[in-house]
Amino acid sequence: MKKERSKIIIDLIRNNIDVLQALQSLDLMLEDINDKEIKDWVNKELNGYDVKDKIPKYRCVTCVLKGDIQIGYNIYYDMVIPLTDKKLSEKCNNYQIIEPISIVKQYSIAENEIKNHSLSIDTNVSVVDQYSATSGEVIRAHRELSMYSFNNVLSIIKDKLLKIFKLLEDNYGNLDNLYIDFSDKEKEKKSINQIFKIIYNDNSKKIGDNNIIKGSVIGDENEN
Repeated sequence: MKKERSKIIIDLIRNNIDVLQALQSLDLMLEDINDKEIKDWVNKELNGYDVKDKIPKYRCVTCVLKGDIQIGYNIYYDMVIPLTDKKLSEKCNNYQIIEPISIVKQYSIAENEIKNHSLSIDTNVSVVDQYSATSGEVIRAHRELSMYSFNNVLSIIKDKLLKIFKLLEDNYGNLDNLYIDFSDKEKEKKSINQIFKIIYNDNSKKIGDNNIIKGSVIGDENEN
């Protein structure tokens, strides 16, 4: 018998729906699944992560600390700024995208509209200047994210959603009514393990700590 593909899979592949709509559909499908961590993942992708969360690896991106440096009467613009403090340097060169998927989508559009396809984040100039390894004074500073950071996050989440939908379709049949009967506990347990592996690329269920970058100001009293 010929298999009839679920509409949501076809629509997502053809970009008839966006990642936000797909996540909302998955949220409805998993309404009765007995696993808090998977539900939390969907919820946090929809509504954003907070300071108590461990951010998924695909939402952790690299960036470069840049700024304007004044040496004597000369100003050198958009220069890479090395730092003497290793811990601060690591914070400055890594960024965690905690925004909800709707905001990630808007940032991805912004990335496509600018010349170098990379967004930047303002940084505390006084702190950067204090630990700068340059011979001049840092008068402006920002962190430049790696190219297409938000586009890449959006693409990875879309790929995960497609894999989850195909998995659910294989296990439970057509998904067009956006409802899944999880009364078969053995099948549910198997599906939970498979979904978890797709989300986090492993079988571990140890989620949650206090490691996150918040806001955009670097300093000892901030997580950024």
